[in-house]
Amino acid sequence: MSESKSQVTLDVQVLRVGLVGLQESDLSSSCQRALASKGSLLQITRLDPGSIGLFCLDSENPFDLILIDCRVKGAGHNLACEIKKVCGDVLILGFIDEDFFNIEAMNDSAIDWFVNEQMAGIAMSWAIREGLVRRRGLIERELLRRQVEEASYNNEMTEVASTVLHNVGNVLNSVNVAVHVVHELVNQSSVILVQRIAELLKKHNESWEIFLTQDPKGKRIPPAIMKLGGHLIEEQQTVLKELEGLVRNIDHVKQIIISHQAMTKSRGLSESLSVVELLDQAVELSFQPGDAKWIRIQRDYQALPAVVIDRHQLLQILVNLLRNAKQSMQLQGGVNHLLTIRAEERTEEGLSVVVTIQDTGMGIAPEHLARMFTRGFTTKHDGNGIGLHSSMVTIHRMGGLLQAHSDGIGAGATLTLMLPVQGEAGQR
Repeated sequence: MSESKSQVTLDVQVLRVGLVGLQESDLSSSCQRALASKGSLLQITRLDPGSIGLFCLDSENPFDLILIDCRVKGAGHNLACEIKKVCGDVLILGFIDEDFFNIEAMNDSAIDWFVNEQMAGIAMSWAIREGLVRRRGLIERELLRRQVEEASYNNEMTEVASTVLHNVGNVLNSVNVAVHVVHELVNQSSVILVQRIAELLKKHNESWEIFLTQDPKGKRIPPAIMKLGGHLIEEQQTVLKELEGLVRNIDHVKQIIISHQAMTKSRGLSESLSVVELLDQAVELSFQPGDAKWIRIQRDYQALPAVVIDRHQLLQILVNLLRNAKQSMQLQGGVNHLLTIRAEERTEEGLSVVVTIQDTGMGIAPEHLARMFTRGFTTKHDGNGIGLHSSMVTIHRMGGLLQAHSDGIGAGATLTLMLPVQGEAGQR
């Protein structure tokens, strides 16, 4: 909020003054002058002591200054206590008689200041000034709180948008590979041979028997068709597999967006699921058949309890970790890389499922380990430092833990993901 708007908001606020058991005419002339001097800055309301409970319920718009008639011994004490419970910051002045000197004997902590006729004018001026200072302080604090909330909200939306773009970008990499494979297959498809055979047969449509049995070109057609059938089946299976992967990836993109939309409102939808099943799906999304030429994936899965968690958020995390491992091994170079994926159950400090992803990639420098999950930190030339940070934040929201370990550059890295097992999920 701009400074000018803040100033306007401050100017239109007034100090709410309540008179309990008093009329304005009961106040001394000096008190009345003090009230009149502030004019429109004060809103004076007479409160009936018999219905003070209704006033105390108005905690959203409390009074700033309360004047209570305490000229009868003990009067006003209970009301003052009741008011303080609801409006802790309110100033309470108790009016006493001129001949009442033993103020300390009253021992009333609810009333801030006892005043008699002689001190009333000075006390009223001070109380009004103090009340206005407090009122402005409260308003400024509220404005600051709103600004902080707005900044926090904008930061959260930026975080969500960055995470969505990062996770969708990961999936689109797989989509791009699949589209490229399908394009190459269609561009070089054996269907072209079918068209050529059809053209040859069309030229000899009146003498197919002679053409297929005596003509050198025609003799090659039957065995070519037999081979062609096998090629077309292989092409079809490959295209179907890539299309199935495309459908899964597109569905994953949809779920990423839905999941993050849900995160802006509330926690995502949790369900009981198999971590092993999700790991296999993450591997399928992260690696292509051609990767088998340079990397071997070793899976070590133990019998595990189900976990209750948001499926697509966990899938995003696993894909992030696996693709980071893959990129690290690609940067390291070589053709004999090993990726080990373990999933086991642990009972230390509560039942949990632990997933370990160990690669033979570039490794992590000791000075970088402590910063691995810091937003914006990355060692990749084209990285943005979002993936690991968002994964860590999401896992913490799920009640889990994400840790990284490496013996240094060239020694590979190990990422450990711990997921809590709660309630019925822990039952086999």
